[in-house]
Amino acid sequence: MANLILWNCLNDKRFPVRTLSCYQLASWLRQHGYTVKVIDFCHLMSTDDLVAITEKHIGTDTLAIGVSSTFWSDVFKWNTGEPEWILSARARLENKNLYCLSVGSQAQSENFKNVWVRFSGNAEDELLKWMDNNSSKLRFRNLFDIKSATTIFSADDYIRPSEVLPIEMGRGCQFKCRFCSYPLVGKKKGTYMKDFSLIREEFIRNYNEFGTTKYYVLDDTANESEEKVNALADIVQSLPFELSWTGYNRLDLIWSRPNTIQTLKDSGLKSSFFGIESFHPEASMAIGKGWNGKHGKEFLLELKDKWKTDVTWGLSFIVGLPGELAEHIEETDDWCAKNGMYHWNFYPLSINKFSGKVWKSEFELEHEKYGYTFPGEQNVSWVSDNWTFGKAVLYTQELNKRHYDKAHLVSWPLFELSSLGYSINELMDKKLVQHPWKRYTAETSNFINEYTQHQLAQVV
Repeated sequence: MANLILWNCLNDKRFPVRTLSCYQLASWLRQHGYTVKVIDFCHLMSTDDLVAITEKHIGTDTLAIGVSSTFWSDVFKWNTGEPEWILSARARLENKNLYCLSVGSQAQSENFKNVWVRFSGNAEDELLKWMDNNSSKLRFRNLFDIKSATTIFSADDYIRPSEVLPIEMGRGCQFKCRFCSYPLVGKKKGTYMKDFSLIREEFIRNYNEFGTTKYYVLDDTANESEEKVNALADIVQSLPFELSWTGYNRLDLIWSRPNTIQTLKDSGLKSSFFGIESFHPEASMAIGKGWNGKHGKEFLLELKDKWKTDVTWGLSFIVGLPGELAEHIEETDDWCAKNGMYHWNFYPLSINKFSGKVWKSEFELEHEKYGYTFPGEQNVSWVSDNWTFGKAVLYTQELNKRHYDKAHLVSWPLFELSSLGYSINELMDKKLVQHPWKRYTAETSNFINEYTQHQLAQVV
């Protein structure tokens, strides 16, 4: 039986992915004497199976069922309320008289149909305090500190050797892009970094216990400093296995620290996510990424020549930025196609004036200063001189279909699919149109079924 049961999920459109939040919270609470059961891939299970697995772990000492809300819906459909699978499962468990907790970026949604105890953002300290208050264990606790934190997966998580696991090496970002609403932006260099010895311990422990060799590095900027990149490369080169990872890296930092071109490769990087946002000089300056508008194209070609196909990348662009018209975005799309970029995607600018949103970007705090208004009572449907949110959404959908035949699997989707048992290199070599997507969907169903049957058969 468990004191707390956590439902973990991504969204319905993805292949098997274990997101970090529930496992990090479980590790933190276990360090303080609580028993926690994480049930993963909940959104891909039937309601009957999710309820049955949950009920196995409910006992007299169970306080609550919690759910990670961060990936309930697409990032551009923020504040949508509970998805149907949660409503169905919760309705079946109402007679258990347990608290229902919502943790994550959707926790402050205005559109919940049920009453939830809400924990926004990084919830380690708030959740521990709530558990203490509701279990009569109230006592002094040290606050959570990422520098000494470690995520420990358990045997009953049923992690298979092919799976990709999430890891945090640090939190926060030294930069403060004006559209970004992540926490700890603008942090001081070198802060909120995990002790490197703990990172190595996680790699070794997960390899010994589960056979894990692949990781999602979840840091906002994986290559935030040369010291960090060097340390990661040293760790990876010392391991008794070959490790590979994907994550967010800044292109301008690689340019300004050319030694890291090789060091990132030595660290096991196989495919990177580059948030370019715009090649347009005015738009890139407006968001705080002016280097991309001046030198991004030139350096991407240089990097492609040096990394060859050993390390690939995906490029992310935003539609709706100040000063950038459709004709400029067309130029970006054409350039990516003609110069053999591995993958590029366009996204509508996401800004939200909902008062309950915990972390707000500069664009959100001062949207009128940057030329954005929200007609009527709208929280997300912004309007500017050249764009509306709705127009940006439709345009990005059109753009992202245009060069499907030229794009490759990169970064997060590449590693997600590798959890089904495919090698990274095997998946990287094919263009999107060459992949057997129906087979992947069937294999995902088998993957979830195996996980579900293991959880149902587990002796508690």
